[in-house]
Amino acid sequence: MKIRITKRRKSADIEGLMAAWEKKYGSQVSLHQKLLISKCTSPELMTDYVLWNSLSQGAEFQDIIVVKDPDIFEVLTPKRMEILEHLMGNEPASIRSLAGAIHRNYKNTYDDLTALARYGLIDIVPRGRSSRPSAAASKIEITFDP
Repeated sequence: MKIRITKRRKSADIEGLMAAWEKKYGSQVSLHQKLLISKCTSPELMTDYVLWNSLSQGAEFQDIIVVKDPDIFEVLTPKRMEILEHLMGNEPASIRSLAGAIHRNYKNTYDDLTALARYGLIDIVPRGRSSRPSAAASKIEITFDP
């Protein structure tokens, strides 16, 4: 059995990644020239160039995580699945507003979010004195292989 989690990278993450490449290489043209000089022998340069070029043309970037740990089913309880479903369709301003929307108390909601964050299913972004939860996973597939 394995669980495949697809995480769609947010635009802020992509912008940060592209800014890091620009700082590291200068420009896409500069990186391309380095690739030509090295005759594409560096896998890191090649990966960075292909990703940078694709993302700058509007491609979508996803991370795919495969979990083979059966303990994840202890994390994916019905209440936590309810939280995931809610976050996939809504963007609450804070954990408190999420708890109100799903009619649960703050502490239980916070504990469930922490458990989901450990597996990379959600992101919790600090904002001043509160934190904003959002769905990191855009798709979860469970397969049973013989």
